[in-house]
Amino acid sequence: MRVCKIGVMALVLSLWAALLPKCRPGAASVQGSSLEELFRQAQAASSAKDYGRAEKLYRQILRADPTILAARVNLGLACYWQHKNRDAVIEFQKTLRANPKEFNSLLFSGLAYLDLGEYDRAQTQLQAAARVQDLDPLLFWALGSLAMIHGDANAAIPFLERSVALDPNNVRTVWLLGQAYAHFAYWKDETPLVPADYAALVEQALQWVGQRQPDSALLHVFRGDVFVARKFTSEALAEYRRAAEIDPHWPDIHLVTGSLLGLLGRWDKALGELRLQLRDYPDDTRAMVEMGGVYCRAGNYRAAVPILEQARSRDRNNYEAAYRLGQALVNLDEYASALAPLEQAASLGPEKSDPYYLLHRAYRALKNNEKAAWALEQFNLQKAAHPAP
Repeated sequence: MRVCKIGVMALVLSLWAALLPKCRPGAASVQGSSLEELFRQAQAASSAKDYGRAEKLYRQILRADPTILAARVNLGLACYWQHKNRDAVIEFQKTLRANPKEFNSLLFSGLAYLDLGEYDRAQTQLQAAARVQDLDPLLFWALGSLAMIHGDANAAIPFLERSVALDPNNVRTVWLLGQAYAHFAYWKDETPLVPADYAALVEQALQWVGQRQPDSALLHVFRGDVFVARKFTSEALAEYRRAAEIDPHWPDIHLVTGSLLGLLGRWDKALGELRLQLRDYPDDTRAMVEMGGVYCRAGNYRAAVPILEQARSRDRNNYEAAYRLGQALVNLDEYASALAPLEQAASLGPEKSDPYYLLHRAYRALKNNEKAAWALEQFNLQKAAHPAP
């Protein structure tokens, strides 16, 4: 169930647009009336969501005077709104070299890296943004989303609750918070740091979203997420399909559908859905991890290795990528190569027993009896401390 949980919990990563303000133009003035007029035109284009025109105007301004940071920030934003995430990051990094504490550049470069599936870089930028300003609901939504990608509901919930406190009417934030609550209400595989009636909180969030967006794609996806947490796979799949009927272009629908089909053992259909996700979002690290997990479940470990290596290289904090890669390598008898990802998985999920058992197998095959005995001891300790629900 681990692969599906990570994929579903990260569902809203592609839905940032509803959370963001229409534009965050710089407030600085520029020298010269012609540049001032260009700046006003560029701001007007951004306000009208004509980001292509805004980009051209900001580039024109910067050709005349590359030192205007407000134009550089807004150029990055114009690129970001057009899903030109690489271009956006380039502009934001130029701004940060001149002003390392420019909040919008830190925040939106973090969001661009999230879209690119480069979660290590996203985390660095978002944490730096939080040190500059701690009153932005979008920042806490992004940090909560990143925590959920890594399956850490304990870390995610405070971020998301703060985001909701700052922006209580944002449906998508409440939705993601409801997913985090469902982790503790139904998964029972991790102890919450803050005791609460999480099942009641899930129902409250469902009702709140249902009142504001009845029979919407979002509501059906949320219901599907809760069914996943309750391990009602077929019911979850039905909800996701209903969401796709309402909105065929719903972001990540191929990701979550592929994940569930993999749980049902329908390998070919699962891989087909995940390939569609990667067709639409070639940099989606979550889809790479899901695909690797499906290959592992199907016993095709050779096919799993390259895509899991790619996912692990992009996200060093992803337990699932490290564990599945180690699993595939052990099953291919490539024991020495399996050690690094399995040790990484054990570090990322110290309460999980599975990496230790695979480490035991690998060390034993490599004739390292001392390490093999240690890994088996850790496996037994974690099994006793965290019995399966």
